This record gives sequence, structure tokens and C-alpha cells, in this order.
Amino acid sequence: IVVGSINQDLTTYSRTLPAPGETLLGEDFVTSPGGKGGNQAVAAASIGIVKKSGVHMVGRVGDDDMGRSLMKGLTSRGVSDEYISVTDHHTGVASINVCDSGQNTIIVASGANLALNAQEVDSALSKLLQNGGGQQNVVLVQLEIKPATALHALQAATTEGALSILNPAPAPKGWKMTDDWYSNIDILIPNESELASLCGMSEEGVTGEGEEAMAKALLEKGVRHAVIVTLGERGAMIVRRRQGGEQPGTDPNYDILTTMISEPADLPCKTLPVVDAVGAGDAFCGALSAYLSRGVDLERACSMACGYASMSVRKRGAQESYPLAKDLPECLRLDDSKQESDANDESRGTITFVTGNKNKLLEVQRLLSSDRTKSIPFDLDNAKLDLPELQGSPEQIAREKCET
Repeated sequence: IVVGSINQDLTTYSRTLPAPGETLLGEDFVTSPGGKGGNQAVAAASIGIVKKSGVHMVGRVGDDDMGRSLMKGLTSRGVSDEYISVTDHHTGVASINVCDSGQNTIIVASGANLALNAQEVDSALSKLLQNGGGQQNVVLVQLEIKPATALHALQAATTEGALSILNPAPAPKGWKMTDDWYSNIDILIPNESELASLCGMSEEGVTGEGEEAMAKALLEKGVRHAVIVTLGERGAMIVRRRQGGEQPGTDPNYDILTTMISEPADLPCKTLPVVDAVGAGDAFCGALSAYLSRGVDLERACSMACGYASMSVRKRGAQESYPLAKDLPECLRLDDSKQESDANDESRGTITFVTGNKNKLLEVQRLLSSDRTKSIPFDLDNAKLDLPELQGSPEQIAREKCET
């Protein structure tokens, strides 16, 4: 479920980016669907693995030709528009400049995106999060909508036991993440400049060790599971808390793991030139969410998402550069048994895992998605149950939970 922006991209291509006060002659101009929310939803849907429950977009467009065209484009890529509403504001527009090296500058006029409100989010999520369809519910949010609405979406996801992910881009001027943000984020995905901004630092001169230290600082502020820093051509860095089943430690720093991630080694497009980096971060976020919804462990999902984003930068545009399922190489596909399980869902049972601890749910899903459990003939659904602190033997506690 993606809660966020839907924009019309207006992209000009030129040899270099203009300096302040400079006028350049462009070499090409295209209009295309965009918006961080729309991009991420299309990426998640295009992979073709979120089939039973689907990919849903929660957002707003204007009552204009651009809005109608954008909704049609989303549905054509497999995104449900059931919870996209139409308003009398203009549809969001992004003016983008791209130079020959693939770098870009973007100015967004948000329009209808800023009209999305908490009531609409509540209405959508209360219905969509009732059943994960045997998959992990994931709510993915960005900041091209009002921060208050974005926070409300994260809080609703937490309340309903979904995995909450925030891509803090673009950070509004003067906005700061407070405790109520951190406590409702399972996974935070900033890029290098956003990481520095969140930590009140300048991006200039920050080393890899500095990036790791800043990511750890965000975990210490309350991010519940992981901070994933996207690093462009360097891949990504995962800084996460240790999970149940991993060796514990007494030193707080020992309980945090850092892993550098790159695209799969056998990704075929690695040697092709970079054409356009617009939308690459959104491709990563959408792909990561899709893979996590299928129970893929975080490190593998992150590597596959890096591969998906890497494929996207070899073509122009954002959504139109995102590869479809049929175009994905083997290293970005889930194994055949998972693909077949979607086709045979009617013959599979569903077991509901009742827990108030999302980390336990993620670990069980990871175990069930491993190679040694391919033959398990059921899907894992989830429901959240808040229980009081229970005392007694494990048998007594289990009995009380069952009775509850």
C-alpha cells in the first residue's frame, strides 16, 4: 500500500544542468507519469510478485486531463486506483532537468497531493489492512504529501500491525523528525543528502564511517528495525537491529548490524551506461517493499531492489524505465515455487500468526520463504493482538494467550 504523491513529470534533457541565471537550449522534452508515490507503486506492481492482495495507491489528483491520464497509467501497470480521489486542486506537476551524465534537478508543484488528508488515509487503510492475503502488509510513505498526513499513515500502519516504511523525501523546509515519527517507522530509507539533513549535518565531507554513524543515530532515536541508506552507484547500506535467533550482545553497538549491499553479481545490465537516474530511488523503495511483502529477508530484498533500480537507470524516464516481470533476469525473480503458489492460491490454506511483535512475524516469514521450506502447503497471514504482560510458566502463558 503506497500513500503518497501522484505527479505529471515534465522533463527537459540537456547536455549540462543550468547554473543560477543561466538559460540553456534543451535537446529533448517529454511528459510522463511520476510522483514519488506513483513511481513507487508502479515499481512494486511491475515486479509481478504482489498478486493476491495487490498494490494499492492512496492519493489525490486534480479534476483535469493530467489527473485522468495518470490514473489510467497507474491501472495499466497493475496499481489499484480504488483509493485515489479527485479534487478541485490542480494535479501535481514536477519540472525536471536531466543532463548527459544522468544527474537531475527537480521542482515540484504539489497541487492535489497536499489535499490528501488523514480521514482519507484512515478510510483506505482500515479496509486494506484487514487481510494481507497470505503476505506481509506493507505501508510505504514519502513526503510529497503533507507531513501530518504522512505521519498519520505511519501511525495507522503501526496500529494495524503492518510493516511501516518511510522514504523521507523530499524533506519540507523546516521539517524535523520528532519522537512520534521515529516510534512509528519500521524501516527508514533516506539517500545520502536526506541522511545528513535528518542528522542536522552537511553532506559535504561525510565518509562511509560517518554515514554509518548517522544511520546508527537514527536507530537510537527510535526507528524500530532498520535504516537503509541508498548510495547511488555504491548500492545501499543497511544498519539494523539484531533479530530474534541472532546472537545477542550486551554492548548496544553489538546489537546493531551494518551490511553493505550491492546489486546481484550476475545482473546482466551492469555494464550498460547510465542514461537517466530520475526515479531510481523510487524504483528501489517500491521493489524493496514488494520483495519484503513476500517474506524475502531484508538483505536479499535490498540486493534485489538495488538490481531493479540499476535496470531502471539504463533507460530514460521514471515509471516508463521500470522493467516488467517478463523483463526481469533470474536474479531478480522469486523461485518458481513462489510464482506457482500464487497461481494455486485456492488450493492452499492460510495460517494466521497472531502477534503484537512484528519482528517475530518477519522472522517466521523469512524462515518460511527459505529453500528448505518450499513444500509447506500454506500461506502465512497476520493479525495483531495486544496482550497484557503475562506471568507464569511458558505453558501457562501460552494457555492464557489462547484463551484470550
